[in-house]
Parts: sequence; C-alpha cells; structure tokens
Amino acid sequence: MIPDELKQRESRYRAQWRAYAIVKRMRWITLVLGPVAILWDNVIAPFLVEQGAPEFVTMEDFFQAIVFSSGLISEETFERYWPHLNNVCTVLFLVFLFWTIQKRRAAKQAAKDVVELEGRMAIGGFGGVP
Repeated sequence: MIPDELKQRESRYRAQWRAYAIVKRMRWITLVLGPVAILWDNVIAPFLVEQGAPEFVTMEDFFQAIVFSSGLISEETFERYWPHLNNVCTVLFLVFLFWTIQKRRAAKQAAKDVVELEGRMAIGGFGGVP
C-alpha cells in the first residue's frame, strides 16, 4: 500500500516540477516580448541615442527581421499587431510571475511529501532499511 502511495507522490512531484519549468520558460518569453521590448523601444534606446550613442536596432526591428525573413506576415500586419503583442505579453508576464510562485510552492510541497513518506517507510521497514 505504501509503495503505491510513494509512486503517486513521486509522480505528483515530477508533474509539479515539469509544470513549474514550463511556467518559468513562459515567464521569460513574455518578459522579453512584453516589458523588456516596451522599455527598450520607448525608453532605453531613445535615451541612448539622445546621449550620443549611435542608433541601433530596437526590439521591434529585431523581431521584424525575424518575421519578415520567414515570410509569415506582411509589414502592415506586423505594425498593426506589435503594440498589442507587447501589451498582452506584459499582462501575461504578470500572470506567469504569480503562477511561478504558486507552482514553486506546490513543487516544494510535493517534494516534502515524498521525503516524509520515504522517512515513514524507512522507519516502518516497508522496503527500506529496518
């Protein structure tokens, strides 16, 4: 009975950590496409140019080069949707930020549950060291 419970807890533990890893990746993607892109294009790049730095590529230009080289959408479509993509990614970044915190806590709790059951098994002699 306890080995089956251990398998369930270990499975839950692995699932929690996989979900946590996915949410962390999504958080970083939305950070780059949302707040970082907005800050870079609207604040940092203009400030650096104003201070005498040569004009260089903005995030919008960078993503235009990627999208246009692949031929996925037209320039007009990109120009129309880029600001909306930034705004949506900023909101999603906030969602993923809080979701990451929740998933990390759940994964740590799942790990504690596995360790606690393994401890009980070792003490009780259920397949562990008597």
